[in-house]
Amino acid sequence: MDEVAYRSPRTLWHLTRKSVYRAGFVAGLVVALVVFRLLWDRFLDPFEDGYQNWWTASALLETGTYSNRFSLMTQGNWLPGYTFFATGLIAVAGTHIMPLMKAANILFSLETTGLIYGLVRPRGRIAAGLAAALFALSPADIVISSFATPEALALLATFAGVVVLERRPVAQRKPIMIAALAFLVGSTLRYEVWGFVAAYLLLSWRAKRIDRRELLSLAAPASIFAAIWWLWTSQYGFLPAMIIAQTSADVQYKASVGTLAPLTDRLFTFFAWYLGWTPFAVLGIAWGLLKHRKSPLTWILCMFYGAEIVYTAAGFGNPGPRYIHLTLPIVCANSGMAIATIGTWRPRAAQFLRRAQTWGPVLAAVTLSIVLAVQISSVSPPPGFFLSGTQRAGEFLSTLDLPDGKVLISESPIATYYSGYPSSRVLAPSGLPQDAVDATAFIIANAAYVVMVTVPYNRIRQLFPDQANGVNGHHFILLYDATGVEYNFGAPRVLVFRIVP
Repeated sequence: MDEVAYRSPRTLWHLTRKSVYRAGFVAGLVVALVVFRLLWDRFLDPFEDGYQNWWTASALLETGTYSNRFSLMTQGNWLPGYTFFATGLIAVAGTHIMPLMKAANILFSLETTGLIYGLVRPRGRIAAGLAAALFALSPADIVISSFATPEALALLATFAGVVVLERRPVAQRKPIMIAALAFLVGSTLRYEVWGFVAAYLLLSWRAKRIDRRELLSLAAPASIFAAIWWLWTSQYGFLPAMIIAQTSADVQYKASVGTLAPLTDRLFTFFAWYLGWTPFAVLGIAWGLLKHRKSPLTWILCMFYGAEIVYTAAGFGNPGPRYIHLTLPIVCANSGMAIATIGTWRPRAAQFLRRAQTWGPVLAAVTLSIVLAVQISSVSPPPGFFLSGTQRAGEFLSTLDLPDGKVLISESPIATYYSGYPSSRVLAPSGLPQDAVDATAFIIANAAYVVMVTVPYNRIRQLFPDQANGVNGHHFILLYDATGVEYNFGAPRVLVFRIVP
């Protein structure tokens, strides 16, 4: 108190002004992060994975059975961590809580932003603040964190472990325990975390950032989980083969009908699109290779981009931003340091331009990020345009009672969610018999309604091709054609049938 009392009014004003600036920066960062993600949350998702996660978690809570009735993803394709997190959320807040599941991911992104700031802070406040801002305004995270999928939580857990190890904020042994726990949580969420953690720990050990004992302590929990998971999924088959079989389904189908684009076209299209929305990725890689070659994160960045190319070239699936989402904090951290450093490159003769040259590159980067964030948050048509029929189908079903002892058979998790029916009373076509006669008998005995999505390789379309044209037959009575204008642009039809004896 005496120290404060003896400070001059000018000094106190300077300290107060700095505090106000910092508080304003933090508030602005939080508002920007939340607002842009909420703007994206208002859209219907462009794919159904988030609704599958809801379906799986809700069914687990209602039945006690861990299974995905839509696509059998729980048999190894997806890791179980996010399902159990979502189950806990549903147990606390209620069943149909997709907005809350998405809001949780916004919170995870906010916490990851703080981790990025802490990771870069030793390089200066400007670099750290810019890195955090680039992440908060990143179109990639605005989109991906707005789905009810595990990427946001995986990002938070993984980089919590990295920051704890890099900064060692507490006593010598505690960072190892905390980081090991964080890596364990991340390893239950996404397979990409397995590669990230393995590479990070091995490279850190080789660079003598951690010793052998620390390496074993950090790797043991995640490794034990991976071994148990591999053993448990062996009842369904060989884990890598099951994962590839699922991810390559679209590629194999397009190849079989002759519509698969050449490899170079697919890679060029993806990276042109990705770098258009993530322009600082090139700067992040360049800065890492030029200035941080000794950092494990630089080589992890290169490894993930290389793996995306190999994955596509091998025919394992289509390239996607979710597979390389773990690189985004590294890109933002490297870019923040690079841009902040640009402001220090000035000749002595230009000292009077010091402030402008320091903040010019920073403001330019933030401005570009805001422009991209505004564009991604106001796209037209909306990203879920091609799936809007499934939402209409679910909303139509919500006006109909589901008779006792009967279920809904749905080819769309989105329709399932918007129907409002308990997930335990919804079946997916994957459980239907393989031939039309037995499938018809099963449907008559168990189902009140069927939602058909006329994707060529969907089970109901294959079993009952005539009904894909919207006609009655095989005890199917058309109640509602949810197909809209999106059909004219290549979307499948979405049909709601009543089942009669």
